[in-house]
Amino acid sequence: MNRFFLFLEKYLAAGIVLLVGSTFRIKTLTNIPAQRVIYSFWHRDMIPLLFQRKFEKIAVLISPSKDGELIAGPAQVLGFKTARGSSSRRGIKALKEMMELSKKHSLAITPDGPKGPSQKVKEGLLYLAFHTRLPIIPVAVDISSERIFNSWDKFRFPNPFSKINISYGEPIFIEKKEEIKNKLSFVQKAMEKLAEKNKIKKIK
Repeated sequence: MNRFFLFLEKYLAAGIVLLVGSTFRIKTLTNIPAQRVIYSFWHRDMIPLLFQRKFEKIAVLISPSKDGELIAGPAQVLGFKTARGSSSRRGIKALKEMMELSKKHSLAITPDGPKGPSQKVKEGLLYLAFHTRLPIIPVAVDISSERIFNSWDKFRFPNPFSKINISYGEPIFIEKKEEIKNKLSFVQKAMEKLAEKNKIKKIK
């Protein structure tokens, strides 16, 4: 991918997030953790969270693919640390990078990325929690008005002046390696329950 294009894209995309994000009407329904944690959120909900948590130096795991490059650049401009990898590519190296970053920063993972299935937790999130000893914090996002892209995750871009609810769930610890498989469904259900509670109430 052309380096000059990527240079322009990262600043342009970050600028769009900041400009449109300044109109978002975000309501945080729960407390944001003060300690280092691993935030777990769906790939499609990235834009509101990039805006809400900008310049906090949270470390985000991003796919090493070309599509991932389009996300990594703007994320860095918005103050996020990035590690490049996925369950299928550069997985071990990415895990080591995230473990090192976890010593000073909270981490952020899309457990259904980089290619799905959408809104399904995979084991990589739990492995990271076990090795870093940081708790998993489920994150839920709901948007009142949005554009939904025709992608594997049905990626969401909030329209200007959208109402956005964001909730942070209770911490989930993975203290033993055997808990990784046992707690996979528990984390999945925690993500789903939080999403249900976080929904914007529609006026009938």
